[in-house]
This record gives sequence, C-alpha cells and structure tokens, in this order.
Amino acid sequence: MISIPDLRVILIDDNEVDLLLHEKLITLQHISRTVLAFNNANKALEFLSSNIALPRIPPTVLLLDIQMPEMDGFDFLDAFDSYPQKIKSQCHVIMVSSSLDYGDINRTYASPMVVKLLRKPLIAAELKNTIMEIFKDF
Repeated sequence: MISIPDLRVILIDDNEVDLLLHEKLITLQHISRTVLAFNNANKALEFLSSNIALPRIPPTVLLLDIQMPEMDGFDFLDAFDSYPQKIKSQCHVIMVSSSLDYGDINRTYASPMVVKLLRKPLIAAELKNTIMEIFKDF
C-alpha cells in the first residue's frame, strides 16, 4: 500500500474500458482512495481549474492518455501549462499510451511536466514504483 495522505489520482482517457480497468487497479492495489475519471481532457481541465480556489491542493497524479480526439495529451499539457503554479506544483503527470511510437516518446520526455511514460494497460507494480519515486521525499 502506498501511504501518501490525501493522494488523488485523476485518469484522463477517451477509452471507457481503460478508465474502468485503471480505476479498479488503483482501488484494488490501494494506491489511492480518491480516483477521478474523465473521458474528455477539457472536462479534466475544467475540474482542475475549479481547484484554484481551494486553500490547499492535495497531491495529485494525473494519468494522461496521449492519443485522444478533440484534445490529445500534448494539447492538454499545453493548456495545463498556463495554470497557476499552486496547482501545477501538486500535479504529477504520467503519460500513458497503448501505442508508443518514437515521436510520442520524444515529445513526452521533452515536456518538463511529464514524470514518466507508461504503457497501457497499466501494470500495478510499474505504477506503484513510479508513484513511490514521485513522492519519495514526501
């Protein structure tokens, strides 16, 4: 079990099956008690913007799909980059994809906001290790 008080995980993926699988994995592995799923990147941005008024932003892991219609993962990152540092400093982005082409890999690691790129479907041990690395000094 990962012991990070108030950790929340936000899933952003247009694939409903992946959302369901990843939410169950996170819940069953006791990674977080708070899992929020969005099948639309714009809705996730709206939710995060509503957090600006919060006195304290909980530590957050964003599991962001790369390939989505309307707004892909890279477009999401561009929009999220304009958010206040108060929110961005508490949000740790892990990009996820089922097709890892070389261009996506390069773009992912070129972004300073991205902590890691994981393959879909997620593997519990990889996700746990990544989250533990993010919060090693927590």
